[in-house]
Amino acid sequence: MARRQITVNEMVEIIYQWHQGKSLKGIQRSLGVDRNTVRRYVEMAQSVGVRPGESFPEETELMGRINALADRSLRRETPVQDLITPHQDWIEGLLRDSRMTAKQVWRLFKEEKGVSMGYCTMKRYLRSQFQFGASRVTVRLEVEPGSQAQVDLGYVGQMMDPATGKLRKAWVFIMTLSYSRHRFVRFIFRQDVGNWIECHRRAFDFFGGVPETVVIDNLKTGVLKADLYDPTLNRAYAEMERHYGFIIDPTKIATPRHKGKVERSVPVVRKHLLAGRNFRHIEEANQRALSWCKEEIGMEVHGTTQRKPWEVFVREERPRLKSLPTEAFECPEWKKCTVHPDHHIVFERSYYSLASRYIGQEVWVRGDHKLVQVFLKGERIKTHVRAQSPGTWRTDLSDYPQQKLAYLMATPTYCRKKAQEVGPQTEALIQKILSDHAMRNLRKAQAILRLAERYGQASMEAAAQRALFFGNFHYRSLKTILEKGWLTLEPHPLEKRGPLSPLGQRFLRPPDYFAQRREEVIS
Repeated sequence: MARRQITVNEMVEIIYQWHQGKSLKGIQRSLGVDRNTVRRYVEMAQSVGVRPGESFPEETELMGRINALADRSLRRETPVQDLITPHQDWIEGLLRDSRMTAKQVWRLFKEEKGVSMGYCTMKRYLRSQFQFGASRVTVRLEVEPGSQAQVDLGYVGQMMDPATGKLRKAWVFIMTLSYSRHRFVRFIFRQDVGNWIECHRRAFDFFGGVPETVVIDNLKTGVLKADLYDPTLNRAYAEMERHYGFIIDPTKIATPRHKGKVERSVPVVRKHLLAGRNFRHIEEANQRALSWCKEEIGMEVHGTTQRKPWEVFVREERPRLKSLPTEAFECPEWKKCTVHPDHHIVFERSYYSLASRYIGQEVWVRGDHKLVQVFLKGERIKTHVRAQSPGTWRTDLSDYPQQKLAYLMATPTYCRKKAQEVGPQTEALIQKILSDHAMRNLRKAQAILRLAERYGQASMEAAAQRALFFGNFHYRSLKTILEKGWLTLEPHPLEKRGPLSPLGQRFLRPPDYFAQRREEVIS
């Protein structure tokens, strides 16, 4: 039975949340990872020198330490409950039957799946994953000032795009501080990573600080694209988390009550901010949203706290928020790429080289406005200067094998030098070929020099002389001449006669003027 694979980013996220002081149980709930797995990676982090209270190492440095560990004794066998997890959907189908009991699920699991385990183990699993057999209890969780923010995103209809003058579908991003209920609202046209991170940045600037944790929807709720919400997949969001010093805390799948302080905010925005108002475009709506958060909804008495969110925020919560970082966060682009046989990856329509040993492997590529960095298993293996226009090639010639590199270095100047070493006829031929268009005819010149290596200097000189005489510069013709051995030139019949008389020289042109030098040898 295959166990769940823990990605590099999940591993770093587990260690980061522990480093920030979160409990093992809290990490388990946040990331949906078994607690034994969390404990194993925490122990691994401790063994490589990561300590709470000290600075958190860079991801590359951390993965380098972990990969260098020789002792693998921290790896443990899969817990019994992990054997049940792959069949969760099957068990959920059984529980739809109102007559089903925990013991019957246990019996059917042994019969159908062939996995033997204790009945108590199955009961604990059903209780923890489906609350089956446990009475439903709702507990309202209140938090300390500055400790938590909750985020939601919802569709609000169509708004005018000032850039195009056309109506487009619009969504609203809402971040609510859980203690004061003060909120930030922004309308966007696209649910991509760039907008997601930009909305967080604007929210932190609006609040003047950063909360300890940010509660978001789980990836599988379908609110955004597959790699937008899940911090274990979206590396750009994970980088922002570490830059600002907060902890990403995803809710459990299909449990919106876990972020109930923001869950009903989208209908509130539709009814209180948008209903009955016509904004010229989305930017005007965003300007009104900022004042609405402070001066309108922020000054209404909240139904739960019975206090005004803006006043509570100013007096009690804003001083408890973490300070904003001094450096602005630049949103990087992350993409999984395959190293192609030509030694290059394709990233944002440009090409970046890697060494031969990486051909065929999948790598993670991080790009910012200056650099493109390539990672394999958490370790940086290559850095290039970022291309500023599509179709640019960034090639490090040292990435090529030596036998290929020598050929790639054959520039026009190199070809002329090699031709000179062969002989004057070959030199003249190469000069003639490259004089038309050096770069376009470079491959032809390189191929002709390889013929010289194959057939020898004497043969190449004779073939070059023949090619120059007839003006035949086709590579295939030269190759045929060398293969067939047509290396000597017969003198023209007119050239065997004696010199013309003075009278003949006055009225007649030289014999070369009438000579027909046509030879098509291509085969």
